[in-house]
Amino acid sequence: MTYLLPGLWAAPGATAGEPSRPVRRLARWLGRARATGDSGAAPGWEAALAERLGYRPQGEGARTWLAQPVQLTPGMKDLVASAVEPVADAEREALWAAAQPELEAAGATLGLGEDGLWELQLDAEGEASGPPPSVGLGRSMVAPSLQGDVARRLQVLATGLQMAWFQHPVNLEREREGRGAVHGLWLWTPGFAGGASDVRRVCGGGAIGRWLARGAGIDWCPDPACTPAESDDTVVVVDALGGPPSPERRLELLESVADDVVAPGVRGVFRGELRALEFVDPQSTHPVLRLDRRQALAFWRRPRRP
Repeated sequence: MTYLLPGLWAAPGATAGEPSRPVRRLARWLGRARATGDSGAAPGWEAALAERLGYRPQGEGARTWLAQPVQLTPGMKDLVASAVEPVADAEREALWAAAQPELEAAGATLGLGEDGLWELQLDAEGEASGPPPSVGLGRSMVAPSLQGDVARRLQVLATGLQMAWFQHPVNLEREREGRGAVHGLWLWTPGFAGGASDVRRVCGGGAIGRWLARGAGIDWCPDPACTPAESDDTVVVVDALGGPPSPERRLELLESVADDVVAPGVRGVFRGELRALEFVDPQSTHPVLRLDRRQALAFWRRPRRP
């Protein structure tokens, strides 16, 4: 069983006060686990999950992008994209109607997925995907690569959408009401589904977790704690730690992770129902940790405090 825990290894001092008993137990389990390799750069938990579900970046043909509506805030030398409050159906339809000429010019279509997420469909060859929302939103945007046909088409589309929605009546009304205007779309694609994967179930991850699981034809459960203890072929996603919670809230989240999510898996390891637990923080360069029954009994290991 794999635990994707973005934000598990926070900066020192991010957790308030002395760790509670559940957090100390979690630290002991992490301390007994064996480092199996570097987690690499920080691709975001969405990309880490997509990789485990068999998505592959290269290929050609129809591809689906997650198209998240965002507000763009200019800085001195950068631009920051931020998620906006929910967009009502009438607002969405008006924005999409204004964007139709730009979409047709790019050979793309916008649709509403089963999960309520905006999806952009584009038939193209090559790789062109920026960072996923958990990595890119709220941070300075990097200049996109313009190498390849699909990258250039998406850049032209993004510019056209900003112009079509600038001073749009929907945005003017949203601004009057104190809601963020929809200036553009944050486009991210996991690539093409269908690659080899040992995963048969995803637990947690919210709407994006469900979107990725559905695209790969894999079962999904909304609750990270809903997985049976014998599910060796499961990926559990807890993305709540990935944001910037207060130290007190972070402590509460770690307690829930320890008691509700990890503890049942540890019991499964002790009983021989699970081969091992794997702990991955895709937002950190901390090594991937693997805890099997032998390591779980290694009481001499030093705790690793999350």
